[in-house]
Amino acid sequence: MNPFSQNPLYSQSPLVEEMSGAIWLKRALILWGILWIAVSVKFIIQPEKKSVYPCFADSSLNWWADRSLYDNEHQQTGFRYSPTFALAFTPFAVLPATIGGILWSALNIALLVYALRLLVKEVFPGSWPKWQEACFLTLSLAGCTRAIWSAQSNSLVFALAVFAVVSIKKERWWVAAIILATAVHIKLWPAALALLLMARFPKQLMGRFATACVLLIFPPFLTRPLPVVIQQYQDWYTLLTGPYRTLRQAGLRDAYTIAEQFGTYVDDRVYTLLQLGMAGLALFWCLRLAKVANSNQTYFTGVLTTWVCWQLLVGPGTERLTFLLAAPIASWALIVSVKEHCHPVLAATAWLMLIPLGTGGIERLLLPLASWSPAILPLGIIPLMAWQFIYIESRAHKDLTNQIDEQDDFQKQQTSFAA
Repeated sequence: MNPFSQNPLYSQSPLVEEMSGAIWLKRALILWGILWIAVSVKFIIQPEKKSVYPCFADSSLNWWADRSLYDNEHQQTGFRYSPTFALAFTPFAVLPATIGGILWSALNIALLVYALRLLVKEVFPGSWPKWQEACFLTLSLAGCTRAIWSAQSNSLVFALAVFAVVSIKKERWWVAAIILATAVHIKLWPAALALLLMARFPKQLMGRFATACVLLIFPPFLTRPLPVVIQQYQDWYTLLTGPYRTLRQAGLRDAYTIAEQFGTYVDDRVYTLLQLGMAGLALFWCLRLAKVANSNQTYFTGVLTTWVCWQLLVGPGTERLTFLLAAPIASWALIVSVKEHCHPVLAATAWLMLIPLGTGGIERLLLPLASWSPAILPLGIIPLMAWQFIYIESRAHKDLTNQIDEQDDFQKQQTSFAA
């Protein structure tokens, strides 16, 4: 036994706590490094198994060969991203699949870890000692592993969303607009985050974001013949607005899945109205956040959480792997709920449903016992949304109460001085 462990001066030393936190933070970062090593080994042994990397690489090569990126009957790549993304993926596509996959995974993991650390440093409210940051990184890792293993781009999209929010917080409007536009050219649904932010900062973001989106359309025109590029964009538009838009794939997990699993048929038009209605509620909540949030950190955390919840519950194209977005938010909620004694059971329920219980392996194990197990993932968004609402409203009420108490104390002091 450590003879100093019972010494209160030892246990409460800021230097000791800092060193201990740094050790745990280092261990958490090592775990992320181990994940990259494991993914790299997987790319060496089976570069094309359980991975979307071949989809990205083949589509990039199709771009330079003037073949349609979206002819899934002949190419069978399943590519749904913009021509700009196909062009930007060229540095990876020209490499052997093993090397390209390893570098692509390294980029995604590095940017995601940096974004997670920025969340702690710049976005999340309150102070975060290093050992809490280590817990956050470890809990997030548990929810991000599956998507990173398959070389999905969701980690990159989430990282870009965090970078954009941090840029707005620092009033770097053009940087934020370009980052948001870049995310939209990878996957369209980050446009929802841009709209929520533009509702608060219309003059600063609206024109810049629109300009950035238009500018990012042009790079493909510099690389291939004009008719070919125009046809690629037409094919992309047809894919997004055609039958594929309402095609229900086996891997989708959203509110529609909840209805399916409980035997309720939902018409496509009704579901579209549900999406728009939830978008209106998300907008209303974000505008309220601007009024009741006691700090920019609380506001931006609330906007990120609202965007993630909307996208994963009713957003377009939400697959099981898209729930990587929820891992950092649910992990933050779990830690804060315990630290501030704010309904930890509710936050823990959300984290368990979104991360361990929502994985494909657990879902298949539960399927014989609970036929509705595919609905666990989208159902997990509901307690997360409820916890966020309770947490922010309780903080706002507490801040208001403190302000009233301070005003009362000030008035009493003034009265005593007058007497």
